[in-house]
Amino acid sequence: GSNQAQAIFDVVNSELVSILGSEARRIRFAKNPPTVLMLAGLQGAGKTTLAAKLAKFYKDQGNTPLLVAADLQRPNAVTQLQVLGQQIDVPVFAPEQGNGSVSAVQVAHDVVAFAHSKFYNMVIVDTAGRLGVDQDLMREAIAIRDAVSPDEILFVVDAMIGQDAVRTAQAFQDGVGFDGVVLTKLDGDARGGAALS
Repeated sequence: GSNQAQAIFDVVNSELVSILGSEARRIRFAKNPPTVLMLAGLQGAGKTTLAAKLAKFYKDQGNTPLLVAADLQRPNAVTQLQVLGQQIDVPVFAPEQGNGSVSAVQVAHDVVAFAHSKFYNMVIVDTAGRLGVDQDLMREAIAIRDAVSPDEILFVVDAMIGQDAVRTAQAFQDGVGFDGVVLTKLDGDARGGAALS
């Protein structure tokens, strides 16, 4: 007398919950501050906006986050992060204006000592993306990772890219490695194909 369609729905639902993470895992905080979060992913995935959202989230919990502008590829990426930082009243560590010779790796290298000296207990590093996975992107991301020794690397992926998310995630996992995936733009009309994949 059971409804077969409902039974199938229940089985699929419980499997999805299991696959996508039935238990929440909090961000690992460093034993000795600052805790360093590094965001990696393709261009347009939403890393810069996510950096600000994370900063606000952790600031509201009593932390003292510092945003780091290590995306020196995209025009105005630094400015965008500075504007977002002002909106949420979180400082942004960025290279000096007009100093085009500074590399993202140098910025990342300098920030940990700066954060330590100014007693920020959290550093959120916004890195550059590319339109696709290439060697330059991986080299820079690996160099930034090695410079900041992040406690967590979050791979940021646009939910709208669908099945291609798997190939991109695998390339980042093999190249840089990551601890978690953040799906952005889920409030759009994406159907969750990227999450399932």
